Amino acid sequence: QGGLVSPLLANIALCGMEEEIGIVYKKTYKPNGGYAIDPKCKIGRVLYADDFVIVTETKEQAESMYGKLTPYLQKRGINLSQEKTRVTHIEDGFDFLGFSLRQYKTGQGKKLFIKPSKDSIQKAKNKIKDTFTMMRGRPVKEIIRVLNPIIRGYGQYWKHVVSKQTFSYMDHYVFSKLVKHLKHLHQKKSWKWITKRYFRKPNHGGNDRWTLTCPLTNIQLLKMSWIKIERHVMVAYKNSPDDPSLREYWEKRDRKVFNSENTFDRMKLARKQGYR
Repeated sequence: QGGLVSPLLANIALCGMEEEIGIVYKKTYKPNGGYAIDPKCKIGRVLYADDFVIVTETKEQAESMYGKLTPYLQKRGINLSQEKTRVTHIEDGFDFLGFSLRQYKTGQGKKLFIKPSKDSIQKAKNKIKDTFTMMRGRPVKEIIRVLNPIIRGYGQYWKHVVSKQTFSYMDHYVFSKLVKHLKHLHQKKSWKWITKRYFRKPNHGGNDRWTLTCPLTNIQLLKMSWIKIERHVMVAYKNSPDDPSLREYWEKRDRKVFNSENTFDRMKLARKQGYR
């Protein structure tokens, strides 16, 4: 538990779960020759290491999963956690891997929204709070060096879901901590002096003049709202990176993800060099 090989061992141990609970895949006629769950089975499953979610059409179907999974798991020396395992309706929602999944009523009907969970947001806030406590009294360039990977990490993890409001909320939270840090750092200086020294417009362009900037190095603190929201592209069923015949598929996919994640960095560099 907690080791680097743990997720791989969990996937091996839980191999065959879909067949056990009755999930059937059928080949589609799409250009990539992918697979999709047979509509007749009306069951789906999402697995990440030893955490999984099973979706069904009815409460009775969901409750029947206990009976199907118990002997399957016992053969592998695994038991369902009584504290974490439950049946819930999608309108009540549930948390999974740091995200909250829930169906909401909208003007266009019922829609499923996936957002960062409250627990995940609180963990990010605690991490940032602890960082400011640890860096109390340290110069701005060190604050930026430590905070940027934290902000980028959570932003990249959350960017594939409905996170725009969360990004804005986190930016305001970081700013409130910055104000306290700077006022403590320069107790005899006015707020006007502090803002003139430490806040600039973004180097990559824009009119927001409240970007924390080191006056010595000109490096800036990343804002989570700068990270573009992008929907995650699912991997086609049974497309393994170990399959040599799918080399072109994975190169194309990796190239798309790489280009997407580096668009922001390239944009900053181009504008810094005078291009638009």
